[in-house]
Amino acid sequence: MASEKLFKGGVEIQNGAFILRVTKDRLQAVVTMKDAKAGVQLDNNLLQKELAENGIVGGLLPAPEPTGGGSFVVAKGVPPAMGENARVKMHVKPAIPGPQRTDPDKDQVDFRELGTIVNVAKDRLLLEKIAPTQGKAGQDVFGIGIPAKPGKDSKLKYGKGVTLSPDEMKIFAALDGKFVMDDGRPTVFGEHSITGDVDMKVGNIVFGGSKLTISGEVLPGFSVKCRGDIWIGQGVNNSSVMAGGALTVIGGVVGEEAKLRAKGDITVDFVENGPKLETASYLRVNDVLLQAHASVGKDVIATQGNGTIIGGKIIAAGSVHVKELGCEAEVVTEVCVGLVPSLQMKKQKIDEELGLWSDRLNEVIKNISALEKIKKELAAKFPAEKSTLLAKCKSFMPKAMDKVNLLTEENQALELELEQMVNEVVYVYGRLFPGVVVKIGSLVRTITLEEEQSVVYFDPTSHQILVRKMSRDERDAMPA
Repeated sequence: MASEKLFKGGVEIQNGAFILRVTKDRLQAVVTMKDAKAGVQLDNNLLQKELAENGIVGGLLPAPEPTGGGSFVVAKGVPPAMGENARVKMHVKPAIPGPQRTDPDKDQVDFRELGTIVNVAKDRLLLEKIAPTQGKAGQDVFGIGIPAKPGKDSKLKYGKGVTLSPDEMKIFAALDGKFVMDDGRPTVFGEHSITGDVDMKVGNIVFGGSKLTISGEVLPGFSVKCRGDIWIGQGVNNSSVMAGGALTVIGGVVGEEAKLRAKGDITVDFVENGPKLETASYLRVNDVLLQAHASVGKDVIATQGNGTIIGGKIIAAGSVHVKELGCEAEVVTEVCVGLVPSLQMKKQKIDEELGLWSDRLNEVIKNISALEKIKKELAAKFPAEKSTLLAKCKSFMPKAMDKVNLLTEENQALELELEQMVNEVVYVYGRLFPGVVVKIGSLVRTITLEEEQSVVYFDPTSHQILVRKMSRDERDAMPA
């Protein structure tokens, strides 16, 4: 055991010329000259022997290190390396919300700040805990080990919308949505709300959650996208809105630059001045469609409020239900039913491609005919470059013919499919005005007389589009 004198007054060495001490932490052995004026030199060989006699065997220095004032460090222990505490490694940098109002009954936060929505997909690794370390033991100048203090462990705290791994080391998103640190806890919200308008203070919005709510208006030039449903409280003005679910707009959708797209139902109060609407499901109109361009995967239902469609072009794979269609001014209003927009687009593309290849084929045939005539007239004097051109034309002609034949077959098959989609009709529960153009399948009819409570349909017997009086059962079955 080390002498207590080593820690207090010290031990005399080298015939009392020096004092040997050990620091309280036992990590340094220090030799101090007893009388600095004596000029006695420290004998290193003798020093090593006396250090051993006093039990100092760890961290011996090859030569004493002067520290000033006639003192020398002669041995240095190794301090223990303390263990690191458990820490959190972020795999996704979360949004940092400003002032907010949390509704405890809903997984929803009302963000008021200008900030970025951090979208995460379900099962995305958000963060993980790095386990504490045990540290590394040290050794004092007596050769005795000094145990290291291990780092402190801690449990991961988390909020809603996330899951903890079985080993409690990782946190994953439990749903698609926005990632925030809510009161210091990782949280994923499936809903996002904006109080007020989408304007310069908010910027464009891209949200990967299940519902986006905007209490105000989407102002001109801005873009709003959401993987799920979108609800807008005060209209859309010359801006773009895209929903992976249903899209509801309270108020108007206004302007030629306005564009609504949704995989689910689109519900609007009124639309005017040329907006474009596209849905794979139903289009529901609470008041008026004025000069709108709509592509609808199912039915168009405009039976609430005024329930009026005037101008523009409506293409619906299903039927159209409307109170009033057209107007007294006989504004051209085009309504196409029983048409799948994707088939129409495919048909248009094939028509364009077929026209292009037909023109190419005709041009090649003309060139071959002209070159063959020249070859016959010139015989052996037929120029080599024209001979090469003739060979290229003859080589290209079969390819062009095959392409034209293939496109023709595809076009005929599409026409047949479109002709068979004639079971959808146009139900007008109020007035049907002249100027309305109805297309069913490949047939077109322009309405020339005003009708009341009528049905526009395809008659397979006459192979015509006809207008008949609506039955009482049909009136009673008007969609709400």
